[in-house]
Amino acid sequence: MQQAFSQQLLQSQIETQEETFSTIGKELHDNIGQLLNSTKLLIGVTQRTLKEHPDTLKIADETLGTAIHELRALSKSMNKEWLQQFNLLENLDTEVKRINATDGMQLHFSPIGNIPFKNDEQIILFRIVQEALQNAIKHANAKNIHINFTENASLFSISIVDDGQGMMENYPTKSGTGITNMRYRAELLGGNIQWQSDKKGTSVIIQLPIEPI
Repeated sequence: MQQAFSQQLLQSQIETQEETFSTIGKELHDNIGQLLNSTKLLIGVTQRTLKEHPDTLKIADETLGTAIHELRALSKSMNKEWLQQFNLLENLDTEVKRINATDGMQLHFSPIGNIPFKNDEQIILFRIVQEALQNAIKHANAKNIHINFTENASLFSISIVDDGQGMMENYPTKSGTGITNMRYRAELLGGNIQWQSDKKGTSVIIQLPIEPI
């Protein structure tokens, strides 16, 4: 009964999130996106009237272009059709490339063939991995993070391993909302999440059961 309740709760949450994301995505595209495009157009008009373009104006134009690109990507990610076609491996690969484009840390990830979960379940799993990566980036002071997938007949596992400074004693017993959400999401998928940490780094291990076909 508890498992059935959790599945129903999961489905209700996903449906609510899909509708909310769809509404926000349309608003971002139709309203805020148009405002930013209009602003960029005005900057272009101003540049054409000037013989020399101040560096600040060039930077503003480039920054606005980046903001428009990011907004379009965000709007797309909130589209209901996109959510229904969500692919964990593709989105995780994009996330890894985005983080590796910055300085100071390197993510190592080799995609596997297929993920044995439905699209809505893959979204939840992606959020867990995202939170683990953000925690490592913010707190571990690591140089490398390795994301590994393993699978057997009944169990699917993801490990996020960093070479950072380790976590404080009693962590994640004394933890914030992020850790709580990670646990909750893993439980919604019928699995569990564990943390192992020492002075050589931290491992986050997500284990999920695979339903027989």
